[in-house]
Amino acid sequence: MIDSTTRGGGRITVDERADGSGDALQTVIADVGDLSVDAAVGDFDLATLLTQVPAPVTALNLDACRIRFHAQLTASVLELEATLLAVRAAAFAYRQAEKGISEVFGGLLDALGYATGRIIALSLPVIIPVALVVGAQVVVLTKILDVTGLDDVITKQFGIDLGKTKAKAKEALITFAFEQSDVTGAVIEHVLPGFVVGFFGLPPFILDSEGDHAFWPHDSTSMTIWVLAGANAFGLLLPSDVEVWRAKGLTAPHKEPPRDVEDLFIREANCHRGADSGQVRIEEVVGPDGTTRYIVYVPATTDWSPKSGDNTTDLTTNVQGMAGNDTVMREMVRQAIADAGIGRGAEVMLVGYSQGGITAGSLAADPAFLDDVNVTALMTVGAPVSDFAIDSGIDVLSIEHEQDLVPDLDGNENPATKNWSTITVDYDPDELRKVPELADKTDAELDAMFASAGAAHSSVAYAASIGLLLKGGNSAVDRFTSKNSGFFTGDLGKTRDYQGKRRRH
Repeated sequence: MIDSTTRGGGRITVDERADGSGDALQTVIADVGDLSVDAAVGDFDLATLLTQVPAPVTALNLDACRIRFHAQLTASVLELEATLLAVRAAAFAYRQAEKGISEVFGGLLDALGYATGRIIALSLPVIIPVALVVGAQVVVLTKILDVTGLDDVITKQFGIDLGKTKAKAKEALITFAFEQSDVTGAVIEHVLPGFVVGFFGLPPFILDSEGDHAFWPHDSTSMTIWVLAGANAFGLLLPSDVEVWRAKGLTAPHKEPPRDVEDLFIREANCHRGADSGQVRIEEVVGPDGTTRYIVYVPATTDWSPKSGDNTTDLTTNVQGMAGNDTVMREMVRQAIADAGIGRGAEVMLVGYSQGGITAGSLAADPAFLDDVNVTALMTVGAPVSDFAIDSGIDVLSIEHEQDLVPDLDGNENPATKNWSTITVDYDPDELRKVPELADKTDAELDAMFASAGAAHSSVAYAASIGLLLKGGNSAVDRFTSKNSGFFTGDLGKTRDYQGKRRRH
């Protein structure tokens, strides 16, 4: 069994439960109020008043009972009103406390980054000469040890392999960044912007800025925009136009619709696996009722070079997408949908892993795109998508590994809303080794597969985890599959694949 946690979707939070109790209590108060009005009107019934004339003592006793009844009824209503007020206040306090904790924590990290940036900026006159001297000595000493063979002597005498030690230190740093992905995400969201603002001596209050502007870094998105601007100055990560055409698929078309979320993700991963540049695949699903729906698979990264070439699924697309800019992959998806002749009324599901999730998530938050395409469902895997204001009418399922750095690069958790479920899976290599999908792998192959610090982000690991989620049962997966059953049943019609390349002017 694999461990996982779920946020959002149909799950009820403490404040939502309090709101629900308040609504129910409000209904009771309204009913009691109606009863009080009916009782008061009944007191003035003419027939009842006439019967009191021949029996004045009984009438006085009856009036006394009426007074006590109305007094107790009024007291009960006031008590219920006070309880309702307390329940509403508790829900409000819970939300404010949760928001306050997040803001206080973020503010502390902002301050830490700002202070570090100021200290380094003020210490540059000392740091630079020392760094140059020490760095030069390290380089010279390393060359001497290498030329003279003293590094081999050190290895034999002391068991210290300098080359391996350097590689292990690098691997350890990368491993820490991935395993402590929440910490790394917080650093990206708060510490780095604070550092930049402090380093340049800007006033610290600008870190409290909200909005999409990037005149100065104040969150992960604006930080990305600054990095992108610096890279562009050196001719790196440059945007471009794209040429798109129908292509032969990397894998043969399937004969049936995806049977479940695991099958959906495997088809998504096959849109880029082993390719220099990923492809967009569109599957046409005809339901039992004759309704035609479409699944659009958006590929992940295949090229990590900062210098953009022909490939559309490259690092440039990643950074441009995280900065909130339009990308060649977004345009590829738009052109592919137009070529497939998908009408504005047809239901569309977007599926994206890693970079594909960034592209799909950003399109699901783009009003212009949604004016032309009726996106009703979105599944992202291992993708940083919390910064995208995805339309509330779209049903979203996000799956992330707890130890995967990539989904945390945006520095925030996905919104826990009714239309957006996020499943965070505890990446467990020992458990993943047992899945049937990896039964054909040798122990050596499995060791190599799971040895890398970034293994938690691999499509193989995610496919295995999703398989275990299905096997153990997961309410968020079941909800998503049930609500979007039209994409998993019926007949599979045409399958179209699209390739693209960057076009330079």
